[in-house]
Amino acid sequence: MKNKFSPLYFTLLSLLFFSACDDNIVKNDDFKIREEVNPSKKVVLKTVKKTPPSEYHFQFKNLQDKVNSLDVKNDIYNFKNIEQPIVIVNMMATWCPPCRGQLPHLVKLQKKFKEDIFVLSSLVHDDIDKNKLAKLLIAQKVNYYVSTSQDENLKFIHMIGAKLKLPEEFPMPLTILFYRGKYFTHYEGMIPQEMIESDIKQLLKKIKR
Repeated sequence: MKNKFSPLYFTLLSLLFFSACDDNIVKNDDFKIREEVNPSKKVVLKTVKKTPPSEYHFQFKNLQDKVNSLDVKNDIYNFKNIEQPIVIVNMMATWCPPCRGQLPHLVKLQKKFKEDIFVLSSLVHDDIDKNKLAKLLIAQKVNYYVSTSQDENLKFIHMIGAKLKLPEEFPMPLTILFYRGKYFTHYEGMIPQEMIESDIKQLLKKIKR
């Protein structure tokens, strides 16, 4: 019996078959590319679990463009331009009432323990105009360092927040006490000046030994 299918039919059928295979290959390759560009959930989870770096470098700049540098390595905080053994880092915003309420307390602490402590306040999520900020600092008689480099300030708060295991949302201001390059304690929200002063005096006893 004579074959009903002509050679032309087989040619067309072959072309369609290989074309379909090629299409599948392209689709598979495209899928691999998309998978790399847009990571799957597994990749994202792996990224989240990835160990954070052990070394950090920050440069805090104030209104006068003076820079204070901080190197962090293996949980040692090296404030390179600061000689005082105790450093108080205060994360705040001018629109935050508790933060503004803490300003005079920090002023008093810096004045009372100027030989032993260095107060470094850092603005975060604050769009205050530089001229208005300067007037505010003068009005409040701020006698300590205020970092206005908010990109660096945010990097720092993200780093320290992870180390202190703070929740995503926590009360401002955030005040952290460092002693000779090591974390000592921190306070969330506005707290009495006497509490910070008590911790400072406790550290000063160690220095005098």
